Amino acid sequence: MIRFLFLAVLLCAAGPLAAQGFQGVWQGRLTCDVVEGITQTPLAAPFTLRVEGAVAKYERPVLSASGARTGAWERGEGRVAADGALLLQGGSSGRGFHYRARYEGRLGADSVARFTGTQDWMLSERDFARQCTVELRR
Repeated sequence: MIRFLFLAVLLCAAGPLAAQGFQGVWQGRLTCDVVEGITQTPLAAPFTLRVEGAVAKYERPVLSASGARTGAWERGEGRVAADGALLLQGGSSGRGFHYRARYEGRLGADSVARFTGTQDWMLSERDFARQCTVELRR
């Protein structure tokens, strides 16, 4: 019984310890599809992910339809698995808009990370979703 409890404690601690190999600041770009009737070009915005232990937190500036900074920020977080798998959930809100974002992918041992996801928006009483990708390097 004691061996079983010891093994259980080791397995619970192994995930966060292994995830520490991904620690640091990852920087790159978020790209999202054009939204018909709202944007003319795909979104391309800087994206920063900070990993401390098994916790990952991200932020990126929210841009207007014309690509200008709005002063709002999208922020979110997730837990890093021992193999680098990560589900980030976040969003933003501001004057006349709010949205939720979800990006899923993996932090690579080669210091490259790729995520795909969706942003679910409500903008001036109009709902829409757009597909996005995130590419990061540490």
